[in-house]
Amino acid sequence: MLLPDVTILKTLLQAGDSFVSGSDLAKDLGMSRVGVWSRLEKMRETGFTFEAVRHRGYRLTEEPACLCESLVLAYLDIAGANGTGVFVLPEIDSTNSEAERLLADATETPFVVIAGAQTRGRGRLGRKWHSPPQGNLYMSFAFRPRRSPGRMQSITLRLGLAVCRFLNQAYAIPVKVKWPNDLIIEGKKVAGMLTEARVDADRMRDLVFGIGINVLGSTDGWPAEVAAHAARLGQYAPSSIRLNRLAAELIPVVAGEYAAYLENPRKPGFAEEWLAYDALNGREVTANRGSEPIRGTAHGIDTDGNLILETPDGRRTAVNSGEVSLGTGSVLF
Repeated sequence: MLLPDVTILKTLLQAGDSFVSGSDLAKDLGMSRVGVWSRLEKMRETGFTFEAVRHRGYRLTEEPACLCESLVLAYLDIAGANGTGVFVLPEIDSTNSEAERLLADATETPFVVIAGAQTRGRGRLGRKWHSPPQGNLYMSFAFRPRRSPGRMQSITLRLGLAVCRFLNQAYAIPVKVKWPNDLIIEGKKVAGMLTEARVDADRMRDLVFGIGINVLGSTDGWPAEVAAHAARLGQYAPSSIRLNRLAAELIPVVAGEYAAYLENPRKPGFAEEWLAYDALNGREVTANRGSEPIRGTAHGIDTDGNLILETPDGRRTAVNSGEVSLGTGSVLF
């Protein structure tokens, strides 16, 4: 059963520009009209705007710019995608860390932790992930694969491509994927991904897929070296983006692709689909694999998710880990 605030928001969202009578809301919730009014007033305090017209009822005219758990759940229920547990927090040290704590507490999977800001966000190779509040999404999905690590080696690529494809198709935003874990637009980073796992013997006990997305927030106040290479989805979207709706939409995208991955880690045509969104294909790049840089032209990925590089002598080599930069060293963030 939905919580009262979720029910109210779901009903108003589905009504669109039409009004919903207070009597109907009260009947659906099993409470008085005064009780409905009281809940709407509390929601106003968190950034919602409702229009109320006598004898017609209420309609939702503005959503809050910050994350709201009830609103995320309302959008999720409208989509009929309720198989994933959802934890929404205004701020957390790290959504990946919180997901790990919940896994340790035996929380049922799959679930997702969503935050509006992180105080200790982290990226690959121990780097700090700049995670300012207001208008951005930080999400960590938790799963218990019970599969061998070898069968999960390309999971980040599959999930990243699924998010990229969704943003292109649903929002007409020209997002590209940069191997192995970034989403970029016109050379600037809009999202980064971090996948972490715990392994028992030959089985992966649990897996956390984290993604941080610059959606609407301003880059004012960001470190100069970060802001110079960062972009926001809102800069390129032909229509406005609703933060809570986007969060809800991404949940079935990631959860659905994860389930599909378990069914078939070697998805037919995956390498070909990757090329359609590949930010590196045909570019001169340097792959820093340990202390040994490899320079060459990128030619997509192979069936295992390795980056294919053609070196100046015409040979092709597969790179399975490391950092990739354009040319001879200028990093593509």
